[in-house]
Amino acid sequence: MAHIDYSTSSVKMPPNHRILANMPVKASWVDGISGKTISVVGTTENVGENSTLVNLDVLPPVGSEVKLRLMEDEKTVIEVPTRVIRVERDPSKPLAALTILANFKKWKNTALEAAERWVTRHWQLNYEEEWVN
Repeated sequence: MAHIDYSTSSVKMPPNHRILANMPVKASWVDGISGKTISVVGTTENVGENSTLVNLDVLPPVGSEVKLRLMEDEKTVIEVPTRVIRVERDPSKPLAALTILANFKKWKNTALEAAERWVTRHWQLNYEEEWVN
């Protein structure tokens, strides 16, 4: 009979691991037409190992470079340069997919850990609210 290992160390993460977390972000970029810096706040939809999907009221153009600050408890977790690879112009939920351009290892460690903390904190809050009598 074959032995099956069910330990968590035998479970492999998918190659593009993403964490569904709605963390605050600050994004800024230079407008290609006016030359003015545009700064907006928003939230993440998910945080990946080398990218993130963000909900912003004003969307940067595809291909533009965006300075992204991931926030936690009103403090900067990490600031990285990103590039817009896709936008979704749905008025109810405008989204920009951003790929990280530098500090990959720091992003992977810092951003994913912050997203995991967000999920843990919000899961516990939601779980406790469901069971309140």
